Amino acid sequence: MYLPLPRVRTAAWRCAVWAIALAVASTLVGTTAGCAEPPQKELDQAQAAIEVAIAAGAERFAPAELTAARAAVSQASEAVVQRDYKLALGHALDGRERAQVATQAAIDAQARLRDDSERAFREVTALLDRLREDRSSAAPTRIARARVRTARAAESRLSASLQKARASIDAQDYAAAQALLSRLKTELAGVLPDADGGSAAQSSRRGR
Repeated sequence: MYLPLPRVRTAAWRCAVWAIALAVASTLVGTTAGCAEPPQKELDQAQAAIEVAIAAGAERFAPAELTAARAAVSQASEAVVQRDYKLALGHALDGRERAQVATQAAIDAQARLRDDSERAFREVTALLDRLREDRSSAAPTRIARARVRTARAAESRLSASLQKARASIDAQDYAAAQALLSRLKTELAGVLPDADGGSAAQSSRRGR
């Protein structure tokens, strides 16, 4: 014979079922809420990293890396529109990382250009010093005096150009600096035809 459950036990059982259901629902809502929000913080971080890369010169010195970072952020934004926030998060993180790579690449490229420019500046400075030495040590002959006048005029002009190259290096305009230094080196080699040989001879004399 079937006997109904006591009222007290039935009420307790229902309460337990409702408690379990509410707990499960709460967990599901929490999980859904976590996935239902766009990764705005990561998107902002990625965009900020891109701005840093641009400030570091990535548009000029690391354009491929910067383009990849921008593309990743654009994909993240598109994923947000599609409400695929997990995909958006992945693209945002990728964009931030690529922007950081672009920043470092730009810094490294500029460091190399600066080193090259400084090396060229030292070489041209050494040639200009040789021109001054040649002018001051010239024998007092008619031909020598004419050469001294030519050297003095060249020295003044080339010295001014060398200062412009220095200013370009300090302004991080390495392309302009290297172009100017290359021209100065050629001109000085013309004034000092034995520039390479003279440098070797001087080094040999110093080594004695």
